[in-house]
Amino acid sequence: MKRFFCLVTLAALAVLANTGLAQSKMSASMVGVGPNGYDWLIGTWTCTTNMPSAMGGPSVTTLTASRSAGGAIFLRSIGKGFDESGYLAYAPKTKTWWNPDAFADGSFESESTTQTGKKTVWTGSFFDASSGKLTHTRDTYVVVRMKTFTDLGEHRSAGGWTATYNITCKK
Repeated sequence: MKRFFCLVTLAALAVLANTGLAQSKMSASMVGVGPNGYDWLIGTWTCTTNMPSAMGGPSVTTLTASRSAGGAIFLRSIGKGFDESGYLAYAPKTKTWWNPDAFADGSFESESTTQTGKKTVWTGSFFDASSGKLTHTRDTYVVVRMKTFTDLGEHRSAGGWTATYNITCKK
């Protein structure tokens, strides 16, 4: 798998844009609440992982988050030999955040969550284009402060969940 993270993996439909002032006043407890729950991600982040590998991507990537034409948050993560794009989309009826992602090699992933707050767990699946295999995935995001978050990515194996990457992103 050439998966780095699904925020890229938080990667969802935030329909209304917050102002810079509103974003700066957001607290970790409000993360994921309503259609603007991930507006704090908008901007450029430097992400590092202590588990660089073919499965987890390069040790350093740049994550950019911006408002798309349709109101969603568009996410792109690039690094040496790595390119991932996705969206954060909010479904108000079910209060679910969706994060579909596509990778330059043809692999793709989709995760979702209904959780909000400082720590959220996203679950879904990843399709590896090179092997043709589908894997169950889980990402645990922790907002350390509004300009720092972590993402522990895991995949399901025979013995339970196995860590694939552990990323820290800073704005």
